[in-house]
Amino acid sequence: MYKPELNDTTTKILKGLEEWAGESAHSSRFFDFYLKLLQIQVEAEERSGVPAIGLSQEELNQRILDGTVLIKMHETDIDWNYASSIFNKLANLFGDYSDILPGFTSISDVDLPAFSAEIAQSWLDGNILDSATEKTALEPQALATLVHHTLRPFLTGYGLAFKERFNQHSWRRGHCPVCGSVPSFSYLDKEKGARYLVCSCCNTDWLFQRMDCPFCHNVEQSLLSYRTDESGLYRVYFCEKCKHYLKAVDLRKAAEDINLGLEMIITADLDRQAQELGYTSAENRLLEDPSSEL
Repeated sequence: MYKPELNDTTTKILKGLEEWAGESAHSSRFFDFYLKLLQIQVEAEERSGVPAIGLSQEELNQRILDGTVLIKMHETDIDWNYASSIFNKLANLFGDYSDILPGFTSISDVDLPAFSAEIAQSWLDGNILDSATEKTALEPQALATLVHHTLRPFLTGYGLAFKERFNQHSWRRGHCPVCGSVPSFSYLDKEKGARYLVCSCCNTDWLFQRMDCPFCHNVEQSLLSYRTDESGLYRVYFCEKCKHYLKAVDLRKAAEDINLGLEMIITADLDRQAQELGYTSAENRLLEDPSSEL
């Protein structure tokens, strides 16, 4: 394993959020939570670094061709004992902020399941974590949220390791080629305005069609639309078929470098506006409406 400086990942998001929160009129409670969340994830991300990938280029290419995601939990070198400690730290944090995260009001009274490769893989496969919550008071969605935020710092390194090893034109699917998670953000590149999706878990970005819903693959133009802000910098894409939305930033309109992870957090007002219109985020997390406390 090698540990280069992690570029444009959680460390930079944390720094940017600290600067932005100091200038923002938004709820300090909301940003206090996010700052503490990112601080825990930074710890895990820096310790884990970017792993060496044992997958051959031939096998990698075949998985991409078959539509199979690149990460399999049993092939990783994640320290599951350490990951479990991060899982427990996050559970305590979510419990401390149960006033804005109501699904965690009883977190101090439950015995959490042991965090494992099996639970992580089950979550990545999109399974409802019923069996893992049978002996706790946590709802499956709350457990899924904890699994998601625990995995993020460990999988970010894998996203960086795989990034240059697959052909962007060979993967035009609505889920991440590295870990299989849904996108939580998107952008139009500065050069040609090509549309890229950004993974909600490992932060991988990948090329995708402009007029295509990544969640239900609706391509009927009459059922797809987007709205922009006055500057044209931000967009929200809407699908009338599945009623999901996806935020985006148009880098052609940006005056300076954009930190995509930070933009995903500080554009919470766009989430609120989309949800007031009756659309939902496809990302499987309890924080679907981060603007509720703004």
